[in-house]
Amino acid sequence: MKGIIDTTLREGEQTTGVSFTFADKKRVIERLILCGVDEIELGFVNPHANDLSALCSFFRNVYPHRPFSLWCRCLVPDIRLAAALQPDILALSIPASDLHLTVKLGKDRTWAVKQLRQAVKTALKAGIQKISVGLEDASRADPAFINTLAHTAETAGAFRLRLADTVGIASPADIIRMLDNCQFGRMESGIHCHNDFGMATANTITALEHGADWADVTSLGLGERAGNSRLEEVLAYLAIRKNKAGYKTDQIPRLSRLTAQLSKQNIPPNRPIIGNELFACETGLHLHGLESDPATYEPFDPALVGNSRKMFVGQKAGCSSIAASLKRLGIPIPDTSGLIRVTQDIRSLAKNLGRPLKDKEIIRITISSTRYRQTPSPASAIPQEL
Repeated sequence: MKGIIDTTLREGEQTTGVSFTFADKKRVIERLILCGVDEIELGFVNPHANDLSALCSFFRNVYPHRPFSLWCRCLVPDIRLAAALQPDILALSIPASDLHLTVKLGKDRTWAVKQLRQAVKTALKAGIQKISVGLEDASRADPAFINTLAHTAETAGAFRLRLADTVGIASPADIIRMLDNCQFGRMESGIHCHNDFGMATANTITALEHGADWADVTSLGLGERAGNSRLEEVLAYLAIRKNKAGYKTDQIPRLSRLTAQLSKQNIPPNRPIIGNELFACETGLHLHGLESDPATYEPFDPALVGNSRKMFVGQKAGCSSIAASLKRLGIPIPDTSGLIRVTQDIRSLAKNLGRPLKDKEIIRITISSTRYRQTPSPASAIPQEL
């Protein structure tokens, strides 16, 4: 793979009710750079994008060694506007499916081929060095026509072709077939996945594992309907599971919190990678495993994503986890029968309260129990989980 393209400021801003100010965009860019994103798509070229020129100037001056791209329709007036902004890469988009061509635009395949060829050549003639072509709704398009558009893009001078699962209907197997069927030629390959069936991250990783050079993401997966591939999941997986250098997983939480604040989104406590309670555990068997070796029930060290382990004692606790808690709190572990009864009392109280117990509650219920015995039991005598 060659890298990740973040499109939070273009695709992400298409989320219903989301609108970033110029100041917001600068803050998001700063965080994206710190995360190590390879390319940032700054926005959608159109006559009404009032702050796009200033944003391009800001990026060019502050981050001169990082590439930025702009998204653009295959329309000559828009391309001329884009050329004046001097992006490193211009991402031209054109529909690939008959549904989009005929119903949305009232056009046909012949028009699409002619329009794409003209657009790429116009952009190059206008001085834009690198042209990326995105095929909208590629997952519902005729594979043969995708190859016609791919050949058109390559011969016109495009360096990259991105296939879009615009309505998020593809599965990982579909993504593999789509990549296998596409004749990219000398062009670099890219993928753009939506999350309508909850498979955007899986589809994106599958594409990269199956040879795609580039993949689109957005912070928090912002985007229309169910959104897009989530930056935090894709980057963390690549860095932690695939050992891809350059991605800073410890920076992901700050970007995610900023995006959530600016877009008025809530981050669920168990959200993959960034949820505050992602590494919280209350189940007795799991607590015992975590005490022995965190790798038993954790896919990676919480510190890699700026989080920490939280171990709770409640109605799911077992004798081993209670014994470990008592040891941590400096309380002698009761004998076998005493430990069983203390465990039952702790479970009962936690169930009545409807939450895990605090340390002071564990201490109180243990010491106050009339069944508590001061004679500690050896570790080998600790009973199996109830």
